[in-house]
Amino acid sequence: MVKSYSIILFFLLLGACSPLDEETKKQERNKQNAEAYIDTIWNKKELKNLKDYFSSTFIRTVNNIDVANDYAELNANLNVLFKSFPDLHMYIENILATKNKVFLHWSITGTNTGEFNDRPRTGKKIEISGITSIDFDEEGMMVYENSYFNELFLMQQLGYKLIIPKDNELESNINQN
Repeated sequence: MVKSYSIILFFLLLGACSPLDEETKKQERNKQNAEAYIDTIWNKKELKNLKDYFSSTFIRTVNNIDVANDYAELNANLNVLFKSFPDLHMYIENILATKNKVFLHWSITGTNTGEFNDRPRTGKKIEISGITSIDFDEEGMMVYENSYFNELFLMQQLGYKLIIPKDNELESNINQN
């Protein structure tokens, strides 16, 4: 009798742990997919593998601007960066998985040896950091990637300066609008 109660108790405990284990497994899978995406796409620049990580309905935003809504746009967007900074490398500083999301704190290094945003190459090295949140579907595919970084800091490292307009230029611009 005691043996049958032990077996029943074992199966009840196993059933009670299963949802948590399934959630943990999904979080770990999503975390591994995010790490593989960074390594394969960002560091190895194997853009032919985009479909291994992104669902067909994904959206990618950078600093709250939609930059890609399909594989062709994503390929073009990343190619601009990789041609501008051929030695670009992304490092994951911290990673956190929760429910269907993965949060990354990352840093990027690279040297500007190609044209960037219609500006000539500068030959300057950059190092920036940022954060990315990635939403995954039930199959572990990325459906939404939202990245933020300080664009002004990037441009300053390339040698560009933010020039504050003189008071009369500012007034003139305000009066024209």
